[in-house]
Amino acid sequence: MSVPRPMVGRASGSARIHQTGGDQYIEEHVHHYAPGSAPLFGHPWTGPAEPRGTAPDSVRTPQAGRAPGILRDRTDLMERLRAAVAGPGGDIQVLHGMGGCGKTAVAHTLFTEAVRDHGRVGLWVNASERVSLRAGMLAVAGDRGAADGELAAAAGGQRAAADLVWHYLDHSARPWLLVLDNADDPGILEEGAWLRPSPAGTVLVTTRHAASPLWHTPGVSSHRLGVLPLEDATLVLRDLAPEAGTRESARKVARRLGCLPLALTLAGAHLAHQLLESWSMDEYDRKLSEESTALVDRGLRRPAVGSPATSWAGRGNCRLTAWRKAACRRRPPCCGCCPSGRRIPFRCRCCCRRHRAGSTASNTLIRR
Repeated sequence: MSVPRPMVGRASGSARIHQTGGDQYIEEHVHHYAPGSAPLFGHPWTGPAEPRGTAPDSVRTPQAGRAPGILRDRTDLMERLRAAVAGPGGDIQVLHGMGGCGKTAVAHTLFTEAVRDHGRVGLWVNASERVSLRAGMLAVAGDRGAADGELAAAAGGQRAAADLVWHYLDHSARPWLLVLDNADDPGILEEGAWLRPSPAGTVLVTTRHAASPLWHTPGVSSHRLGVLPLEDATLVLRDLAPEAGTRESARKVARRLGCLPLALTLAGAHLAHQLLESWSMDEYDRKLSEESTALVDRGLRRPAVGSPATSWAGRGNCRLTAWRKAACRRRPPCCGCCPSGRRIPFRCRCCCRRHRAGSTASNTLIRR
């Protein structure tokens, strides 16, 4: 093998000179970047950015339809909540209960009264997901005076978003009521320290999760909502469909529905706005054993005048399987929405994911 003669010359700029003997294969890749734009290590990330929620259309209006015209069997609870709103502030009120028991309806009613009767600034945030909670809370900060630059920095992760929101809530010139609706995963609130007491206003949380340690911290008051007493459930049907039957007929339907506010609202909406049929309460009661869930779900498409029709309670909080029993034989330690030993006439989608995964509740058809 011959020895190559040395090459004469020099490389300039980004050029390279390779010299060797024998057969060689040399491959060189050169990447040119503008000054200051080259990545320090590896290649620049071109994947999707972390999802950011768009701001809600409004935080001054409940995203839950209209409040019910009459709120049955919640008098004592409403008095306690009204006292908290009318007070000096600093309270956190938590409404917990099974899906469809009317938590959002109570929150909506309190929101309306706080704005109308107490001069409070009403603020409403969907807390069902991390993205919607963050976007809604930043919109709250903007409503309370945060500058565009501050909001952009918080949205971009350049400053603590929760601290920014609560700074402007704490320094609000007017007292407020903040509703965090559908907070069925309390961990979302806890991770970012989104739930805090403030001397400037009152926080109201609605959730299906009863046993979170977050609800048992100082300054937090917890209120459990359940199904309605039979007589109040009867009145709900009479409020929505007064011409559909007698009080006794309405009582039979209410009993079959398990006195659940969501089911009562759906049934009342259907009876009040029948297009092709003209069923009485008694006929509706008989049909329930034949068509079950499909019949109750018709109320979703027929909102009764002056009622929320499921806008406030039927947004996926629970899936009615009418005329079935979820035989909750025992109350799981992580969930307080299923009363021990009580049969609930719908499939209770418990707030705790662990309970949902391990539930062995059975369903049996009711024939009455």
